[in-house]
Amino acid sequence: MRECFTAFDFETANSQSHSACQLGVAVVENGRLVREKSWLIKPPEKFFTFTYLHGINYAMVKEQPSFGELWPEVREYFAGQIIAAHNADFDIGVLAATLAHYGLFMPAFYVIDSLAVARRAWPKLTNHKLSTVAAHLQVALTHHDAASDAKACAEIVLRAGQRHVEIKRVVSRLAPQSMDLFGGSY
Repeated sequence: MRECFTAFDFETANSQSHSACQLGVAVVENGRLVREKSWLIKPPEKFFTFTYLHGINYAMVKEQPSFGELWPEVREYFAGQIIAAHNADFDIGVLAATLAHYGLFMPAFYVIDSLAVARRAWPKLTNHKLSTVAAHLQVALTHHDAASDAKACAEIVLRAGQRHVEIKRVVSRLAPQSMDLFGGSY
């Protein structure tokens, strides 16, 4: 069984999709978490409305790189990779909007939505919010910290795989072929 993917999470400064202010990644190789990393990001505007959620404000990011400056470093976590996010539509939307804002190309990758995975693996939970699923799995979570959220997302996918949930059926095809997380192309 091969289990290699990168879970990621964005936090945004405000309701504008291109206002990424933090990115977290959790890299899984051969079924084991091997690397975690996060970056604070200076968004295009100084306007922060979600500080109450994640604790990040403009003073914390004003000396940090913009996403356009950070992209050469983080691109390797996305381009041609299997990536996972909890409620992937949101995080993919932030990635797409932020790349577009800086005039950068969106690479091809495969996406696993750990929200869909959790619904399939644990259908009887009250809801499938990241915090609910993490608590059910007894995964430590500092919710709305991008690195912690990414790590929890990775754990959800790994534990669902251990339950033999058919992950390949929740992989979105964003590249010429689809890929089974646990076994190659199909």
